[in-house]
Amino acid sequence: MIPSTLGPHTVQLVESDDRERHALQLLLESVGLRVEGFASLTERRSGSGECLLWSVDGSGPGGEELDELLSEIAEGASVILLGCAPPIPLVVRALKAGAVDVLCKPVGLRELRRAVFEAIERGDAERQRRRRIDELQHRLERLTAREQEVFQRLITGELNKQVAAELGITERTVKAHRASILRKVAVTSMAELVRLATTLEVCSQERTERASIAWRLESAHESASLSA
Repeated sequence: MIPSTLGPHTVQLVESDDRERHALQLLLESVGLRVEGFASLTERRSGSGECLLWSVDGSGPGGEELDELLSEIAEGASVILLGCAPPIPLVVRALKAGAVDVLCKPVGLRELRRAVFEAIERGDAERQRRRRIDELQHRLERLTAREQEVFQRLITGELNKQVAAELGITERTVKAHRASILRKVAVTSMAELVRLATTLEVCSQERTERASIAWRLESAHESASLSA
């Protein structure tokens, strides 16, 4: 699916080989994309593109340069790795941070087009989701410590009298806290409050699962290296 945002989308292409960079740039431009080509990561302007196509053959970058890019990925940057034999540790770190895809050279136009447009679309969706999550978290930060205690119990389905008994307060006080929570979080019902909490929990689980997958990949690579 092609993202619906009007105007050409910008792809940053990092490829050290001039000939390969030129060929990839022509492919990308043939499907209506604007391309910014760079010979290395240090030349690129951070955050100026909607997708980064990063050639990682050989040893790949390291140090602060790589850490900065991985931080960008973790913050929602859409990155596609491209290579004949990309370094496994680097790929693992990138996937752990949230890189979108890994493509093998030589890559055809159809596969390249699919990956890039999916990355752009995913990036758009991820940025929207992050804005929504940040707003939800900001609202929850407005709750007092006692309201946080009441909130955690209400979203599990506990009744007002159960919450009151557990916290040693009256039901009237629980109802007052409940009304304050709904107002501060900007929802009108407990159902909306539960959906909000579920959304935040799902996001937390996704981060944990992604880290777990990357850890298994890294462990498998280390085991293979030791047995070689």
